[in-house]
Amino acid sequence: MASPAERAEKASELRREAYEFLSGSGLFDLLAENFAQPTVTGSASYDLMVWRDIDIHMAVEAERWRDWMAFGGTLADFFETIGLPLHEATYLNDWVDPDPLGAGLYWGLKFKDAQGDPWKIDLWGWDPFDFAVRQARDDSLKVDLNICDRDLILRLKTEARARDNYYGVRVTSLDIYQFAIARAGDSLSALEMWKRQQ
Repeated sequence: MASPAERAEKASELRREAYEFLSGSGLFDLLAENFAQPTVTGSASYDLMVWRDIDIHMAVEAERWRDWMAFGGTLADFFETIGLPLHEATYLNDWVDPDPLGAGLYWGLKFKDAQGDPWKIDLWGWDPFDFAVRQARDDSLKVDLNICDRDLILRLKTEARARDNYYGVRVTSLDIYQFAIARAGDSLSALEMWKRQQ
């Protein structure tokens, strides 16, 4: 089991890799040219990464779903050009069948970097008003996360990812964040019990 210092160092290392990829690859420029200014959110933004996963949100009108779908080819060409061909690209139009987290446009991208390490990038296009609301909520969450037990979050996320069909199924990152903010316990079993009481 890693120590708190090792977990914090790993999270910082993953965050550095993520931002180096985003700044050096040209992906941000590509997104801005085609849609809107992209914003990194989620674990990369919070410095709470336990695996190579980047969440990017943008303001994109729902009626641009055709552009968003066609953009898949542009993304595939882009990743091929930078020498990191896409292994998987998943398109969703959640305006057709809204997710409980809201309606938006989505691309889920999976690829391996030059060292053979797997990456996942989640691109979300939200209605501009919804995007603004989400950004305000994200800013508030960051404030809360900065004053809670960050090592608890890293430990629980690591433990959850080590279990089959658990992370993202029975508990999510947001569950873990809210659990830590609430100071409701220090284990996954306590988190599950806390979730049932909400």
